[in-house]
Amino acid sequence: MRLLHTSDWHLGRSLLGLPLLEDQAAFCEQLIELTHDFHPDLVVILGDLFERSTPSEEALHLLDHVLQRLLLECKVRVILAPGQHDGVNRLNFGSWLFERRQLQLVSNLEQALSPILIEDADGPVHINVVPFLKAAEVDQHFRTQQVPTHGQAGNVIMEHLTRFRRLRRRAVRGVVAGYLWVEGGQRCGEERPFEGAEDSTVPLSAFEGINYGALGYLHDYQQLGNLCYSGSPFAFRFEDTPQARGVVKMEMDAQGNCQSELVPFHPKRHFYRFSGSLERLLLGPTFSLDPNDLVVLELSQDSDLLSADLIQRLRGLYPNVWRIERPEIRRSFQARPNQDPLANFEQFYAQAAGERLDHDSRQLLRELFSEVEA
Repeated sequence: MRLLHTSDWHLGRSLLGLPLLEDQAAFCEQLIELTHDFHPDLVVILGDLFERSTPSEEALHLLDHVLQRLLLECKVRVILAPGQHDGVNRLNFGSWLFERRQLQLVSNLEQALSPILIEDADGPVHINVVPFLKAAEVDQHFRTQQVPTHGQAGNVIMEHLTRFRRLRRRAVRGVVAGYLWVEGGQRCGEERPFEGAEDSTVPLSAFEGINYGALGYLHDYQQLGNLCYSGSPFAFRFEDTPQARGVVKMEMDAQGNCQSELVPFHPKRHFYRFSGSLERLLLGPTFSLDPNDLVVLELSQDSDLLSADLIQRLRGLYPNVWRIERPEIRRSFQARPNQDPLANFEQFYAQAAGERLDHDSRQLLRELFSEVEA
């Protein structure tokens, strides 16, 4: 059996005010090309599909476009499972009809507990798909009264699935595709914590007897034995060194042995973060930047105050500077909402420049603030 696995698209997301829909559309085109080349039996797309539960018209159109091409052009079976960002009721619309086109949406616990059957040349494969589920929903279904966290809810679900597999008279290869935080998986800081259960993970032992686990929720690609997080195909942060991102392809033989690898996505642009003193940053980058790449410069605490000339020099060395940051000022300065705007600015200037505003500058700013408020 051949499977493609991707997750955490967050369609409609922005990065520091920069819309990413064009980058996301470029990935969707590469996914279509890979599907043509790899000829999978199944494409699994795990949440979060959208950035918001009420996605924009453009984000909806992009998902509709890529699903149409996968189903009608590539003629491949597709399974979707929503994450915690996704509006389940909106995604459920027309799901009974989509199944006739080989598109299956798994959005509730009852569906998660019912395996989806895939037949390949070596026989049947059972695939259980676990969407984002609230712990209370799992607790109510199993009547355990002991499922207060995401990790415990996932463990209860997996215990049920593996017990069902053990009770079968003959061995059937099994795959679990789930929006789960599993023991050993590392957050990168972009993921939304699960409500009331930030440190609760599903134990690795819960997957005993499962041939392969295709996972979503964590944004970086990670391999945990026979479990794999595809990670998001997009960088949602400016990075010192870009992480490998893409789609996971997996092949399973007749005995249930699996081989998987990350197929890299080639983005339209990278998002780089360069940190250091002003003196260091004025030496320029240590490698060539593509004209499409975007850059954030992060100045260390010992850097001098930036003049217009210095900013111009930095922009000459780093094309497409999106933002220049001084984190220590952002952390230490707290504007007071009820305080006079000029007083707030004076406080900020004193922290940034290490000196007070002179009388003439203060008078000029007072006039400017008066004009803005008029």
